[in-house]
Amino acid sequence: MVRTPEQIHADIAQARHGLASGVEGLVAQAHPAALQRELASQARAKAQEMLQSVTGQLVDDAGVRWNRVGTIALSAVGIVVVWKTLRGLVRLARR
Repeated sequence: MVRTPEQIHADIAQARHGLASGVEGLVAQAHPAALQRELASQARAKAQEMLQSVTGQLVDDAGVRWNRVGTIALSAVGIVVVWKTLRGLVRLARR
């Protein structure tokens, strides 16, 4: 089948249009604002996932799991006490 010059020009114009729209799409995706929005969206999704994970460890269908909350609270207090004690010993040793 022999194509006419008009058909060839139409095919070239269609290909050119397809390439132009593809390049415009790539530019839009690579734009810093678009990248920033995508990263922010991913960060929000990850934070939401982590929050649900932590919430699942501390709350169940029966309510708050006080044994786990208490363990975390006592651990935090213990860390602060150890930190303050070590800090005081270092200050005392420097005198």
